[in-house]
Amino acid sequence: MKRVILRVMMLVAMASAAVTMSVHTSSKEVKASEKGDAVVEYAKNFVGNRYRYGGSSLTNGTDCSGFTRGVYKKFGKRLPHSSSAQRRYGKKVKGGIKNAKAGDLICYSGHVAIYMGNNKIVHASNSAPYPRGGIKISNNARYRRIVTVRRIVK
Repeated sequence: MKRVILRVMMLVAMASAAVTMSVHTSSKEVKASEKGDAVVEYAKNFVGNRYRYGGSSLTNGTDCSGFTRGVYKKFGKRLPHSSSAQRRYGKKVKGGIKNAKAGDLICYSGHVAIYMGNNKIVHASNSAPYPRGGIKISNNARYRRIVTVRRIVK
């Protein structure tokens, strides 16, 4: 039953993301914040799913880089399955977290997350509160020292 509900939620989120991205027909380029918001909305569908070291399944278990890789795959981006390699992907955001937008990658030493805005991140973590970790939203993007912020969607 939980899987059916999750699938329905994913379909609703994907449909709303598609509507959001197709509304601006007068301009060929969708603003970064709109694409970033779509990335965040899609990523939120997986909150509560389990953490698995080396995993890349958004529904059956993933680690941090597998999570960001899986989310961005939906948007046509091919990120490597390594948090350190993802630090070099996309465009560096000058000014770091102060200039971060929704959908940007927040890269830490040995960890990566997706910035949601308002100092929040969505990420796969092997620490509490979920048993054995999981995909969760954290209210402090600066909970660890940030190495770099990368813009993936333009």
